[in-house]
Amino acid sequence: MAQVDYLVMGQGLAGSCLAMHLLDRGKSVMVVDRKDKGASSRVAAGLVTPLTGKGLNPAWRQDACLHYAEEFYHRLEIRSGRKFYHSQPVVRILGDEKQRGKWLAKDDEVRRWGEMTDRATVEAPWGALRMESGAWLDTKVFLRVAMERLIRHEAWMEGEFSQEDVSFESGWVQWQGVEARRLILCLGAYGLGGDGWFGDLPHRSAKGEVLTLWLDGMDESSRYHADGWIAPRGGGVWKGGANYNWDQLDSIPSEEGKEEVLTKLKRWVPVPFEVIDHEAGVRPIIRNSQPVVGMHPDLESVGFFNGLGSKGSLMAPYVARHFAEYLCGEHQLDPDLDLAAL
Repeated sequence: MAQVDYLVMGQGLAGSCLAMHLLDRGKSVMVVDRKDKGASSRVAAGLVTPLTGKGLNPAWRQDACLHYAEEFYHRLEIRSGRKFYHSQPVVRILGDEKQRGKWLAKDDEVRRWGEMTDRATVEAPWGALRMESGAWLDTKVFLRVAMERLIRHEAWMEGEFSQEDVSFESGWVQWQGVEARRLILCLGAYGLGGDGWFGDLPHRSAKGEVLTLWLDGMDESSRYHADGWIAPRGGGVWKGGANYNWDQLDSIPSEEGKEEVLTKLKRWVPVPFEVIDHEAGVRPIIRNSQPVVGMHPDLESVGFFNGLGSKGSLMAPYVARHFAEYLCGEHQLDPDLDLAAL
């Protein structure tokens, strides 16, 4: 039976980042992934947006998360010779006079993330914000690069997790021919709800549908947000999204979801476009779209990393580093992230 320090279930953004941080600390790891094409990390547009929501607010610990995300991704790009993290300014079209007033009333700590601009390309009667520190992560390329690194370390296998396959023996966690000192579940929405070890955690996961569009005549140097968003991918190809469905939690693209996204975009996108692809995934959302890490209160060898929501590209590296440091005994968990608070 193969023995490792950590058995990580799920190779999405959370599992990939955690596993690489553990490897960097000299720990042995086995990552198990079911290669679900509809997993949220693979479907995600990978957007890093400094100011989000109707309130135009920065994310939790955005300075630290953004600084470390850029460092982490660029380091892996150099190591792999592959490009997957792309800086890209974001233009946010203000929706009405109330939102404009809300922005003008923000303090300097928030307003440093954006500035009013007349370079909107899109009609903006109440003005627009330009955010220079926006970016996007090509999640498919990133996850492939992470998997290749894990394979080189003999630390990756394909498999389907079931709690019934896990047993505990003399300080070891056993699962399908692998023994580990600790089992860490990084299963995204698939690992929330139900009757599993963490099934009682409150969550409000939401299905989101993303379109690939052929859209000619727009400035491709920036991404645009208004009612929905469009993000250039080069050569007239754009991503467009998205919606939130809290009832139908599957990764099957639906005509209703497609029409919802199209209705949003047609209200403000100034040029014709056509749909060339359609994907769906479920965002794992716990509390206020803030990730959660920690160990099970009764099973001290079973851990949990989940809840990245729509900000996984921004937060995953920072939170993974913190959790890896905790697992290696370097410090206590940040109370803002600690599973015990839930």
